[in-house]
Amino acid sequence: MRHHRFDPRDLFTLQDRMNRLFEEAADRREGAREGEAEIERADWIPAADVYEDEREYLLALDLPGIERETLDVSLDDGRLAIRGERRGPEGLNARRTERPQGRFVRTFSLPDAVDRAAISADYKDGVLLLHLPKRDERQGRRLKIDVR
Repeated sequence: MRHHRFDPRDLFTLQDRMNRLFEEAADRREGAREGEAEIERADWIPAADVYEDEREYLLALDLPGIERETLDVSLDDGRLAIRGERRGPEGLNARRTERPQGRFVRTFSLPDAVDRAAISADYKDGVLLLHLPKRDERQGRRLKIDVR
């Protein structure tokens, strides 16, 4: 009987596939409600973390190997969408690929508390940081977020 060694990367691959299935199903259901005929497809889904403090939400996406110029961050009707593409090296045949390639799309519904006009983004060392400042309801003005 042949034994296969457990490789933890298999779990990440499975998790990526499951996340993609759930997001595509949710997008299909939402698109059907809005009457959209075409659903945007993605080849992979980048990992994301969301943090919160009293001033803002911080969304961090792991996008190593993605060129800044290929990133498209947009806000449409309360939905934040991040799109891009990772391409493999030109002229080389892949012998083994573990890093996902192709188009990606991540969408997030924003809470009402986010000041949409003050959203900012930083991209450094393969991590996209989106600063989503909260509205200052007490003073009725925008919060100033310093970019470093």
